[in-house]
Amino acid sequence: MDLDLTPSPRPHGAQRMFSATILVIEAFVVFFAVLAAHQLVPEDRVLTWVWGLLTVLALLLCSGMLRRGAWPYWLGLLLQLPVILLGLQVTPMWVVGLGFAALYAYGAFKGHRLDQEKDAVDASVLASRAREDSADGSTTD
Repeated sequence: MDLDLTPSPRPHGAQRMFSATILVIEAFVVFFAVLAAHQLVPEDRVLTWVWGLLTVLALLLCSGMLRRGAWPYWLGLLLQLPVILLGLQVTPMWVVGLGFAALYAYGAFKGHRLDQEKDAVDASVLASRAREDSADGSTTD
């Protein structure tokens, strides 16, 4: 498995689209889990809100920084840990967090592979067009 997550230069690549979508949806789920934890664990409300809102903010910021290189994708993988650990306060978040972690990892790595394949196809099409243009230009002179 290729561990390089450097994004494609294409403006709307599959890797960025998959990863950003998952991170934003995950931020909403974490916010709603914090609302549930507010009632389920009343003695830890301050911890719940601080942990939850910082996680939501980090997920949203990370989704916006995905075009800046490979490190935001790795940060997104790291941010799956506090989401999973929210299961300490809201038990279903163990399963939901693991599900989002799997979705994010799949989206980041598979999207990267799809973008590489699309970039290779684009390069071959541009090369064949350049050959055709040069062949057409040499016959008209």
